[in-house]
Amino acid sequence: MSESRKYKVNDQIAKNYILEVSPDITEEFALKKFREINILLKSNLISNLNMEFKVSLHVLCDLVREMIQYDKALLYLWDNDLERLTPYIVRGFSEKQAEQPSDGNLFSEWCLRYGKTLFVPFSSHPDVTSSLEEVNSKSMISVPIYESNNIIGTLQLYSHQLNFFSEDDAKLLWLLMIQSETLFRNYENLERISILSSQGRTTGQTNISQFHEQLEREIGRADRRKTPMSLLLIEADRMGEYTRKYGHLKGEGALNEIGSMIMNQIRQIDTFSRYGENRFALLLTETDRKGAAIFANRLTENIGRSLIQDENGEKTIRMTISAGLVTFPFDAKDKLPLIQAAEQTLHKAKESGGNQVCLYTELDSAPQTSELSAKHMDLDRITQTIDSIFNLDRLLELVVQICMGSLQSEKGSFLLYDKEHDCFILRVACGFGKYADLIKNTRVPAERTITGWVAALKEPVVSTNIEEITAVPKSLYKDYKNNSFLSVPLISEDKTIGVVHLSNKISNDGIFTHDDLERILPLSEHLTHFLKQGISFEEAQYNFSKTALSFLAFMLEAKDPYNRNHSERVAGYAEKLARRMNLSQKEIEKLTLSARLHDIGKIAISDELFHKPGKLNEEETAAVRRLPFFSWKILDALSTNDEVVKNTVLKLHEKLDGSGYPYGLVGEQISLPSRILSVADTFVSMTSNRPYRPPFSQKDALQNMAALANIHYDPEVLQNLTEIIQ
Repeated sequence: MSESRKYKVNDQIAKNYILEVSPDITEEFALKKFREINILLKSNLISNLNMEFKVSLHVLCDLVREMIQYDKALLYLWDNDLERLTPYIVRGFSEKQAEQPSDGNLFSEWCLRYGKTLFVPFSSHPDVTSSLEEVNSKSMISVPIYESNNIIGTLQLYSHQLNFFSEDDAKLLWLLMIQSETLFRNYENLERISILSSQGRTTGQTNISQFHEQLEREIGRADRRKTPMSLLLIEADRMGEYTRKYGHLKGEGALNEIGSMIMNQIRQIDTFSRYGENRFALLLTETDRKGAAIFANRLTENIGRSLIQDENGEKTIRMTISAGLVTFPFDAKDKLPLIQAAEQTLHKAKESGGNQVCLYTELDSAPQTSELSAKHMDLDRITQTIDSIFNLDRLLELVVQICMGSLQSEKGSFLLYDKEHDCFILRVACGFGKYADLIKNTRVPAERTITGWVAALKEPVVSTNIEEITAVPKSLYKDYKNNSFLSVPLISEDKTIGVVHLSNKISNDGIFTHDDLERILPLSEHLTHFLKQGISFEEAQYNFSKTALSFLAFMLEAKDPYNRNHSERVAGYAEKLARRMNLSQKEIEKLTLSARLHDIGKIAISDELFHKPGKLNEEETAAVRRLPFFSWKILDALSTNDEVVKNTVLKLHEKLDGSGYPYGLVGEQISLPSRILSVADTFVSMTSNRPYRPPFSQKDALQNMAALANIHYDPEVLQNLTEIIQ
């Protein structure tokens, strides 16, 4: 690895901040950091999960946050082609700040030079102060990342506070990097792979993440050599129609044929990738717009003359492609704008009837040149969810936040009845800004208040005009932006034990409706149930967790018009299948619980991805494919006796032929409960409406799934499902 000299390296100054870390864990340290060491041991799991490299890094940083709180984090790795450090993970930085450390900083320079842990509780030198101020921080720790005794990068944590980190934190971080060395073991090989070249690659085996990394390298080479490079996005026309008519298996075969035809016409120096469900991407090295257009039109004509198989296996169907062509550096000068321009040109080609190539210069209007807003999924919500399982207030806050998001409410609160003082205690206050912490735990009288009125009524209330409620003084709702509110009392043994309030609805003219009320009516029963258990939480921790998570899963689906009651339907089919296949009662109970909780990880993923009518891009696809791990991580907060439940959910998307995720398991490596859940979940999903397609009939869904028996699905499970449906 070559060293840059952008930053001045002063041995004496650097040595003031070097911390010698011993690999030994004393009994005192183990007792003091018992929780953190248990988290550290989980890092072994990351290396065993067959996840994309960047996804693994995000999970690693998530584990770091569970051990050590930080405001910002940077993970750099050395890129041999670009000959510089590249930031792989950037957390907590504004867009402007994120641009500054694009090729390293003073601390990464020191880490690479000395291969030691840097511990900077505060600054005592102008150079260090300047480096911290660049990222609005006052303290930091940095550890080197090793692979086979070579330093290949550094992980840095920052805080806005002086003396925030301890030497114990630095040791934990260093131990985590040592523990995670296997994660980085293949990094150097990954960087040297001729990713997606036409030599010996099979269509469908390409890693989209690697394609993006290769695109970045090709842009770097073209920029250094001052040569053009072209990107071609290709989509098979009417593939959805073909798949619906002939089944997914035939559809996949058709795409493989198209991929083979493309591979047979490209050069060895070109880079080819499967790029989504019906798409391909092609990098044409050292090719200008004119040359790329000639190639693309010839490719389109050749594929248009070819035939693919019909339902009888005979080649009688003509398949065509559409293509969008962009050229670096003329059409865009960076990776994301180049991809965005290619997406626009492909869209234009399809809009114009398909079976053609559209060039960037042919677009009717100026393209969007701003970078795609790369939405980083808030992994902190995962940690919050896990913490909430062991903290009643955190769990209640999470419930209120989900209700607010579901009904687009600006404010939400939860009040618990205090029998001793005959009043209600404000346990949760969301949307109240800086006043939230001030008003928490305040006592609210049971008389002449909104809470007292709803509690006495003992029924859920939706009001379009609070002024009509004479029992409530106007002074109590003076901060309402409108007069509408929605409240749900929690009733136990004919007594109100708590009240949930939602106010300041953002949409629908600020008025809550009875439809809104219907969506959260189950809240009363579910929340009351686990609240009663939560009051004596230590005595019923496991049952409390199950009930709470079931309720959260229910609320996540309640706010999604395409997935309402999805998990309950899946649980119903899974239970019927399990009984037909003679599973024990205990196994059936665990399977149905797995079915009800299998999508709980959606709390960590943007709702927009599941509602998007078009195809997901590479980053969005990677985020969605992390769902099983997110669900597993949340369920990991349950009792360790429920390993079956956690593993059933984690392996839900595995396929018999090894094409699933996250492990790529094959055949009997996938447990029977996971195979049952996979069939039930797929069938319910196919027969449900989606933003991008209407529902399949039960007959068509079964036929499509039968075509993938022994490929994706267990044939015995499929047979039992067919008998249940018939």
